[in-house]
Amino acid sequence: MKTILYHYSATGNSLTFSRQLAQELGDTTLLPLASFRKGTKPEAERVGILFPIYAWGPPRTVDEFLQNLDLSDAKYVFAVASCGGTWGNTLRRIRKTLRRKGSDLNAGFAVASRGYLNLSKPGAKKSPQEKMVETVSKLSGPRPKTDQERLPEILEVLRSGKNAKPERGKLWGSLLGSFFHDMATPMLAKSDSGYSVTDACTGCRTCARVCPRENVTLAAGRPVWNHDCDSCGACQGWCPEAAILTAGNLSATRKHHPGVSLSDFLLR
Repeated sequence: MKTILYHYSATGNSLTFSRQLAQELGDTTLLPLASFRKGTKPEAERVGILFPIYAWGPPRTVDEFLQNLDLSDAKYVFAVASCGGTWGNTLRRIRKTLRRKGSDLNAGFAVASRGYLNLSKPGAKKSPQEKMVETVSKLSGPRPKTDQERLPEILEVLRSGKNAKPERGKLWGSLLGSFFHDMATPMLAKSDSGYSVTDACTGCRTCARVCPRENVTLAAGRPVWNHDCDSCGACQGWCPEAAILTAGNLSATRKHHPGVSLSDFLLR
C-alpha cells in the first residue's frame, strides 16, 4: 500500500519517527506538512500525519493543513501526536476536524517525546500559566509510552489496516486541556513578541527558511518576527550562531534530535 507521511517537526522528533515508520512500511513518501498548509491532495491509499502537541492540542499549522487537505483518494488515515507531558483530547479533535470534511481518522496514537528547547528563563519562579499546566497535566493522567516503545504496536495496527479509536487522556484533563488550548492558540501567535537577536547574528536567513509559518522576514539584515508564530522554537533551535533569544533566554539544552540536521528543516 502506498503511503504518504506528513510530518510537522521543529526539533526532529516527528521527523525521526516518520523515517522509522517509512522504513518499516515501505513504499512511503515523507513530506514536510508546513509546505502544504494551503492545500494538497495526497495520491496515496494510506496517509499519516505526525506532529507535536502544543498547549494540549495541534499547532495552528496542523489545523490549517487539515482544513485544506483533500483526502478523497485515501482509504486509511492515521495520526501520531507526540508530547512532553500529556495529550488530552488532541487526537479526537483531529478526528472531529476530518469528519467535518467528510473524511475520518482511522487510528490515532499518542507518544511521549523528549523536548530539546528550553524557552523559559533558568531559575525563574513558576508563572501562573506554568502552574496551570501542571494542574491540567495531573488531571490528564500519566505520560504515554515513548515512540520507540509503541513502534511495534503502531506498525501492527497500520499493517493490518485496523481501526483504532483515537487515544485520549483522562476525561477531566482532556476537557480542561481543550478549553485552555482554545485560549492559548491566539496567544501563541504573538509569543514571538519577546524574540530578539544578539550581535552574533549574521543575517544568514536560516530562521526564515525553517519557520513553518513564514513568520520570519529580514529587515536590514536582521530577522523580524511578524506575530504569526506557532512557538515551535525552530528559529532558535537551528540558528547556526545561537543568536536568537526568546524572552531573554538562550537555550542551554541540546537544540535538536541527534538524528537530524539543518538540511532536513529548510522549507524554502
